[in-house]
Amino acid sequence: MTNALLTGLLLVAGLVVFCWDQYRLYAVRYELAALHRSTLRDPLTGLANRAGLAQAWEQLAPLRPWVVVVDLDGFKPVNDTHGHAAGDVVLTAVAARLLSVHGVAARLGGDEFAALLLDTDPAAACRHLAAAIAAPVRLPSGVTVSVTASIGLAPASPTGLAAALADADAAMYRAKTTHAGVVAFDPLRDDHATADPRPLVRTRELAPILGVSR
Repeated sequence: MTNALLTGLLLVAGLVVFCWDQYRLYAVRYELAALHRSTLRDPLTGLANRAGLAQAWEQLAPLRPWVVVVDLDGFKPVNDTHGHAAGDVVLTAVAARLLSVHGVAARLGGDEFAALLLDTDPAAACRHLAAAIAAPVRLPSGVTVSVTASIGLAPASPTGLAAALADADAAMYRAKTTHAGVVAFDPLRDDHATADPRPLVRTRELAPILGVSR
C-alpha cells in the first residue's frame, strides 16, 4: 500500500469519525432540547405548564401582558359521572379553545388554567374566551357535556408573575363566588389571604377596571 493511499484512507477514516461525532453531538443536543421542551409543557393538553408560563413571562414582561386565571365550573360532575377519561377529553377541548388567545395559555393543574394576554381589550377577550369554553363538548361515547368558566384578570405586576397570578386568582375567586363570569382584580375587594370577596380597606391605588363585572 502506497503512502498516498494510506494517507487517503486515514483522512477518510478521520472524516468518518468526525462526522459521527458531530452526529452524536447533534442527537444529544436535540434530545436535550426535546427534554427541555417537555419540561415546559403539560403532558395532557400540550399547553405550557407553570414552568413554561414562567419562561413566557420572562420574554413577554416588557410588553406588560394581562394575567388571566381560568377555573372551570361544573367539571367535577363531568368527571364523577362520565369518568376521568371523559374529564381528560373536556380538559383537552378547553385547552384547544384557550389556544385562541392572543398570548400564551397554560394549564396550572387540575381544571385551572392561566394565560398571558396581549389583547388591547383584555376584558372583551376574556368574555369571548368564557363563551368559547361554555360551548358543548362531545365525548367519545356520543354524550354531549358542557362546563363554564370563572375568569379573573389582573394587570402585569412590577414585582413579577407570582404577584400578578395572585391578583388574578383573587379576582377569579370573586368571579366564582358571585357567578359573575369575568372579573378584573380590585385591591379593595379581592383578598389574597382569604380569597374573601368582601370589601377590604387598602392603601394601594385601585387597579384599572376594564368594564367587566366587579
